[in-house]
Amino acid sequence: MISYWKNPKQIYDDEGLVLIIGWYDHKNQNNGGDKALGVHWDNYPLSRNVLSPCVIPEATRNAILSGLLHQAVSSGNTKLIDSIREAVEFFTT
Repeated sequence: MISYWKNPKQIYDDEGLVLIIGWYDHKNQNNGGDKALGVHWDNYPLSRNVLSPCVIPEATRNAILSGLLHQAVSSGNTKLIDSIREAVEFFTT
């Protein structure tokens, strides 16, 4: 994974659509970066043959996490509930 992502952690995988949380530091110029939600598909997108997840804007991030939490609770998927709760806590602490 591209070095702009610090301590990324996968929180969701839907048939190759992967969401991660971590610190995103664009071009390593932002003193460690900001908390971010990222998305990639298997091994795409690449930058110079290195996986480079896209950063999701805050409002969209919140909508995605809210929807995934609703889906997890509705289906009783406790593993996904825990994963989404961890992501929400990451952004609120």
